[in-house]
Amino acid sequence: MSTLIDAQVVEGEVALTIDYPAGKAGAIAVLAGAAELVAALDELDRALLSSVDTCLEPVSILNDVQHSSLKILLARAIRSVPDSALSGLDWKAWVGGLLVKGKHRLLQALDADAPGIDAALAELQPDYARAPGLAGYEPPTVAQAQQALLRVRSARRALPDCAVEVQTELGRIELPSLPPEDAPAAPQVCESRTNRGREWLKVRSPDMLGNAQWTVMRAGRTARVTILHREWLDAYHRREVALLPGDALDCEYEETIDYDADGNELARRLAVIQVHGIKSPPRQMPLPT
Repeated sequence: MSTLIDAQVVEGEVALTIDYPAGKAGAIAVLAGAAELVAALDELDRALLSSVDTCLEPVSILNDVQHSSLKILLARAIRSVPDSALSGLDWKAWVGGLLVKGKHRLLQALDADAPGIDAALAELQPDYARAPGLAGYEPPTVAQAQQALLRVRSARRALPDCAVEVQTELGRIELPSLPPEDAPAAPQVCESRTNRGREWLKVRSPDMLGNAQWTVMRAGRTARVTILHREWLDAYHRREVALLPGDALDCEYEETIDYDADGNELARRLAVIQVHGIKSPPRQMPLPT
């Protein structure tokens, strides 16, 4: 609890139950799916509080994990409460009840189109009007609620072989299994060829933090390159290597090109194996005054 010392715990607990096929479900897949569902529930809370204060940050606190199936009991808490008046008991009870009812009603509209989501939000309007001592709060927009529900749907898709249920004090909601999203089939790689060589690559954009976002000029074209020479890269990030715009790297490289069944190029990947040196272009000297 030390990392949540600045959080205000509010009323209302959520139980997330995942029934997985014992001995068949991958542990990482189930736990990752559970984590994504918890994050999606926090996203719903964030949408429900969007008109109250954009600084409010809903978080889930782990109360208990029960065995047989994976049952996670989550307390609700709010970080970054900006106004001390909002930390009173009346406000805590109100916001806790709002989050419970709001999540319960929106999860029931998980498969609904915009009109159905709009109807669910309209049912919450009286709850926003009952905010203790405060006025002007409104349910989230349909777009905000729809975006939060899309994250729940995405998290649910990550657990296709599991039964998933969310339980609040208002009842149980089974999150139905969803079909995988249609995606265009990726072209099949039938052949890959790798060429190695050494040449000068003119740096167009260095990656100040990592190794994969470098861009260079090669044969008059911009190309993305990954720097695999870790010792040189670390020295660059420590500012021990001076590299200016327009400088060129004398380097050994390997380039892998993927082809489809018809011999058409699908993708090419360029990587620097070793940097031997840097060549700077002539610099224009300032005119004497």
